[in-house]
Amino acid sequence: MLVKISNTVPDPIAVEYVLDYKGNANPGYINLSSYQYNTAGNFTILQRVFLSSGKIATACRNVKVYESQPVNAQYTSCGGGKVNLVIQDNKISQAYDQYEINWGDNSPVEIVAKGAVMAAEHYYNNTSASPVVKVIGLYNSNSACTRGRPYSATISFQQAQLGNIQIKAVEMRGDGSIRLHYLGLTAIPTSIQYSTDGISYITAGSRSSGGTQPYDIKGLNAKQVYRLKLSSEDLCSGKMDSKVISSMVLTGKSEDGKNVLTWNQYGSPDGFKSYDLLRDGTVIKSFTSVSEVTYTDEDVQCGSYSEYQIVARINDVTSTSAPIGIKAEIAVPKPIQQASVSVMSDNSVTIKAKIPGSGPNSTYDLSIEKAEAGSSDFKKIITLYNQNEYSDLSVKTDEKSYCYRLSYQNSCGQKLPPTQPICTILLKNELTKLFWNSELPILGGLKEYSIIQKGTSGTQQEIPVQKSHGYFIKLDKESELEFDFQVKAISSVPGFESFSNIISYRRNAGVFVPDAFTPDGNGFNDVLLAKSTQLKSFDFSVFNRWGEVIFRSNALADGWDGKINGADAPTGSYIYKVTFTDDINQTVEKSGTFMLLR
Repeated sequence: MLVKISNTVPDPIAVEYVLDYKGNANPGYINLSSYQYNTAGNFTILQRVFLSSGKIATACRNVKVYESQPVNAQYTSCGGGKVNLVIQDNKISQAYDQYEINWGDNSPVEIVAKGAVMAAEHYYNNTSASPVVKVIGLYNSNSACTRGRPYSATISFQQAQLGNIQIKAVEMRGDGSIRLHYLGLTAIPTSIQYSTDGISYITAGSRSSGGTQPYDIKGLNAKQVYRLKLSSEDLCSGKMDSKVISSMVLTGKSEDGKNVLTWNQYGSPDGFKSYDLLRDGTVIKSFTSVSEVTYTDEDVQCGSYSEYQIVARINDVTSTSAPIGIKAEIAVPKPIQQASVSVMSDNSVTIKAKIPGSGPNSTYDLSIEKAEAGSSDFKKIITLYNQNEYSDLSVKTDEKSYCYRLSYQNSCGQKLPPTQPICTILLKNELTKLFWNSELPILGGLKEYSIIQKGTSGTQQEIPVQKSHGYFIKLDKESELEFDFQVKAISSVPGFESFSNIISYRRNAGVFVPDAFTPDGNGFNDVLLAKSTQLKSFDFSVFNRWGEVIFRSNALADGWDGKINGADAPTGSYIYKVTFTDDINQTVEKSGTFMLLR
């Protein structure tokens, strides 16, 4: 409001004014002829005039400044030409006595009185146009200022999209409060509601702000699953509920140095995308099935503390659980239950074990003891740190079987006693019979043994022999002349096996009888022996020159000592005859002569 000021006192020397005099003793005076008041209210103008007579004259006038700023209003288009208009109740609107509404469609002007409900409803016949509604604040008894400046708004005939009011994120906190983020619409009252059963909902609060809004619901139980939704109502009494979003609850415990985590299955599979499991703020595993609700985290170290959260993703909405902390512990450590020893070469044995509770981040000490098979004198040969496999090079695997015991200490400092011994397989043969020791080479269960038969041409056959400790070599006329044989032990659990030393077997059906011997008692060449290997049966006879049998044996180790009925046989020529069955069951006869010399 602009106030023009003029002096009516004659013969002034100087004129000064105070525009908003409050009765203070030393107000600030200024000399001007007009003043613009920017706010409404009652003001006092103080005039001070210096006269030519030397006197000072003062005068006061009261000025009332009326509000002229436009009121603020909001409208809602409800479809079909219906519009609801609400005048905002604030300091400006309260300054006026009533309000004039010009709907902009040549309909009569509407007057709304100031009161509890400052709203009006109007129907437009033509919804194809865009009328401009004007709202003006009016004064009832004021000849100088009858109205304020107009508020104008162009009407757009569309209903507020209540369906856009949706929850965007739900986060359960450790203190039992839920932080909710949702998308609201300006001037649309929206109630935030929650339920424990999905049937009865409690209203936590209401807001009518637009854009992304945070809201905290306090005093809840962090271990309870809640259903949350928004209930909105526009100015045309249209109502709509948002989609229901479920909160997430995560629980966990430590078992055998691993962290076992479980969470609730998300309420509805519609729109479900995934679960993300976070450890210390980083996603360690994602699950795409809504029914996958448990996970065992083995990537932890005994004694370590980890914080977990589960995040459910439903289209573009996230629901996050309260964090939980778990300390990885082992109540009762388990002994080593899976291990094996295997011959790798004549001078190498590999010892391998699965350490209970071990993982990428776990630590442990593995001690290995060794003794020859049949001995209880075990001695430590090495302690491994965070390794479960070792090669022992101080061995002669084609001569002896070696037994090993394993023990470990986990990262919690818990020590376990040694395992039962596991021993290397020592393979031997007598003619066509293969046999090996009975001590188990595998800890955790032996499924069976098999014989690996490999020919010089590269052919290989694996023959199951169940749990026996012997096998007869089976050959025929078509068989190769030489084979390598090895025993393989197969574990009842995957990942473990054991191999024996390798034995080379060569077919040899020949029998050698020397053409002379000297039974003179000097310890050299005193006995006539037939020499051969790999025979299944054997018969050896010696004849004199008249064809009489003077010696007979069916064992290769038994030879003729040059005596007949206890007396020395005369020197000269004798005849021998050998009948034997070879390794492919052929019966062969061989005869010849030899000399007895003294």
